[in-house]
Amino acid sequence: MIERGQYEKLVRLLPELYSAQTLDSFPRHVIGLLPRLIGADSCGFNETNFSRRRFETFATPSLGARVPDADETLARLMHHHPMVLHNRNTDQRALKMSDLLSQRQFHRLELYDVVYRPARVEYLMTGGFEVSAAGDIVTLAFGRETRDFTEDERDLLNQLRPHLRQAYANADAMTTFQSQLERREQSLEEAVNTAVVVVHNLTIKHASLLAIRWLSAFFSDGLAPNNKLPDRILRWIRFWQTALDGKQSERKPFSPLTVESDQARLNIRMLTTSRDGEVLLLLSRESGLDRPESLQRLGLARREAEVLFWISKGKTSREVGAILSITRKTVDKHVERIHRKLGVETRTAAAAIAWTAMRDS
Repeated sequence: MIERGQYEKLVRLLPELYSAQTLDSFPRHVIGLLPRLIGADSCGFNETNFSRRRFETFATPSLGARVPDADETLARLMHHHPMVLHNRNTDQRALKMSDLLSQRQFHRLELYDVVYRPARVEYLMTGGFEVSAAGDIVTLAFGRETRDFTEDERDLLNQLRPHLRQAYANADAMTTFQSQLERREQSLEEAVNTAVVVVHNLTIKHASLLAIRWLSAFFSDGLAPNNKLPDRILRWIRFWQTALDGKQSERKPFSPLTVESDQARLNIRMLTTSRDGEVLLLLSRESGLDRPESLQRLGLARREAEVLFWISKGKTSREVGAILSITRKTVDKHVERIHRKLGVETRTAAAAIAWTAMRDS
């Protein structure tokens, strides 16, 4: 049985362990928590699959600094690691290297020479759990230089194991959910041909997958690793923010930024802006044969063609007004003129004519 003080440490750690994570962030998350529970000079999060000869590890910075190629070396020698071989046929209960080998025997291993000696690890303890029927095993490894691990620490790791298994399962479920959400978001965006970017202090706070793909395709400088927008968009946003900060007697609507390629055109509109520096950008893409200009041959003015174009996309007057930076009342006036020019009485009939015109252009 573990001491009361250690048990209380474990209880305090569990809420953080169970905090929402994905499989990508879970190893780093766990490694950040473990030293608060069991003192060690280094910690590692290892995933092993024997049949596929796969060994992946995430370790504390101290190990990486002393042994830069530790991941590759451990993967190469995994079938010679006494603790890995032992865990292959067990339920991965907490195990100390001293349970298997004496210090002299440990020092004779190639693993010791190329990994543990330069890492200053003389004592090891591991414990983990199986994560799939295919043989994937997660193992937590603790290393020390000057003293072996105690039986109380072994018991503490065993108490932690079921919680680690559940937290890993939660991260797996979160990863699946996030993937499904991203796919649905992408499908929805593609269906309405619209994408959204939220910008805070001229840096991307959130961008949907479709928006990222479009920005990367239309701008040669693409998206910088620090979530910085392409320079042309930054200059456009700064221009309108500067205009808003000025003492203008009349607030003008934001003119959209249009970027063209050989096959398509990207329209970027600023829907809202706030004093704290947050901006909402609405992106829409038009293919070469799917542009408002193609509707002008129906005898419509440029703005009327734009209104009809968005009506044909299923947009309401309020939505068209937001896209074109005009009022809903103005949209409705354009719709009345469109109906007269096309000789129709409903938006559905006007949209049908627009579809035909764009298809035949």
